[in-house]
Amino acid sequence: MRGMGRTLALLCAVALAGQPTAGRYLASAMAAQHIPALSYAVVRNGVVVTSGTRGLANVELNAPATDATEFAIASMSKSISASAVVLLAQDGKLSIDDRVSRYLPDVPETWKDMTIRHLLSHTSGVKDHFHDSAEFEPLTTLDRRLAYSDAEYLKAHIDAPLNFAPGTKWAYSGGGYVILGAIIAKVTGRPYGDYLRDRIFTPLGMQHTHLISVADVIPHRASGYWFRNGHLRNGGYSGQAHISGPDVGVMTTAADMATWMAAVASARLWTTESRDAMWTPTTLSDGRQTVSFPAAIGYGLGWTIGTYRGYKMVGHGGTLVNGFTSTFFMLPEKQLGVVVLTNQYDATPQAIAFGIAGRYDAELRSASDASPQPDPDPAGSARANAFFDALLSGGDLSQLATPGLVKHLSAMWHPPARPAGPPASFVFVGREDVKRPLQRFGSDVVRFAYYKVHVDGDDHSFTLLLSSDGRIAGYEAY
Repeated sequence: MRGMGRTLALLCAVALAGQPTAGRYLASAMAAQHIPALSYAVVRNGVVVTSGTRGLANVELNAPATDATEFAIASMSKSISASAVVLLAQDGKLSIDDRVSRYLPDVPETWKDMTIRHLLSHTSGVKDHFHDSAEFEPLTTLDRRLAYSDAEYLKAHIDAPLNFAPGTKWAYSGGGYVILGAIIAKVTGRPYGDYLRDRIFTPLGMQHTHLISVADVIPHRASGYWFRNGHLRNGGYSGQAHISGPDVGVMTTAADMATWMAAVASARLWTTESRDAMWTPTTLSDGRQTVSFPAAIGYGLGWTIGTYRGYKMVGHGGTLVNGFTSTFFMLPEKQLGVVVLTNQYDATPQAIAFGIAGRYDAELRSASDASPQPDPDPAGSARANAFFDALLSGGDLSQLATPGLVKHLSAMWHPPARPAGPPASFVFVGREDVKRPLQRFGSDVVRFAYYKVHVDGDDHSFTLLLSSDGRIAGYEAY
């Protein structure tokens, strides 16, 4: 079996390298997005089949990036940290449904019903220290540029009032993962980073994976950048506590990250039950699934859960103010995964990752790479545009979407007012009939319709999954 895996990896690597457009595609994407360095890897059938790195790890020193260059992966760290907590549960050291107070007995009374599951799934109500939802009061007792001890950083999150009662809402929270780091330390008797190293990184041979340290000299560390006002600039500064925790603290290579992805997918360290628990959407206390605004992405235990071309997609993105933006995803039905790491804060690596996936499987080719076609159904596109506007403004979707999708979106938070600015540009790209049985929220999907949307200064791909009566049964926004 091991020899077969090596043969498969070699054949797939040769297949990608042999595509004359692959190198040009990456070079073109990096140039268009002003990305100094990019590292990528592909997982197929539980094997890392190819990886590569291009560009400059440090622009000022003209230092090339190599396959050993380590990128800060920001919030992608949450998936790794969650997998560590799930291993503790798998090993019988804790239960995902244990109350937080069992391990941190001095938490406030308002935390009495909060569980580890709530922390993992962003349903705890703990404040986020980077950028909380606009409906909540911000956490004002921390400044990302200042230094804090681990105890001070933890206390600031515990002392802050909860945004909501645990389990009643969904709101992205790095603060919840700070609490998880304290629980890992309490259960294992060592810092969470040591546990990650000993239980995950070392067993999987992830030799180029570390926690971020502001002070330590870490060989092959990439420098981070922004692209603003037409110029590349050095990334911002953050104090140690803000960038080294379980929420954002991992730095790694694309090959190491892909090794971890393959291990999760193939149940190498994790059981299939543990893997499936991470990949199952979380429900709120009223039974509705968690759903983000506006992309309607669900969340499991440290993993985002959505669809791409109608296939289930799990993964995570990560953006760090120090100058890094990266992404990874896996399509379990396709047994395919892609990771793209960059050292440019304003990059959109997910689009690049989709482009790489499409070079392995023609069915996955990104609609954003296609040239717009003549629109055969202007009335349908008008309905799509109306749906998009109603989605952003919190308007009535019942005449445009299927009942199942309307119910699913009922848990979505909306800002109190849509930001001022020009209306969205909505351009038809193409459509195609679905060639396999596909359902979304109880309705059969018969057609995909693809659009390019420019809104609030950003470009997005918007795919509608349509039922036979033309109603919107689901959508994918990236």
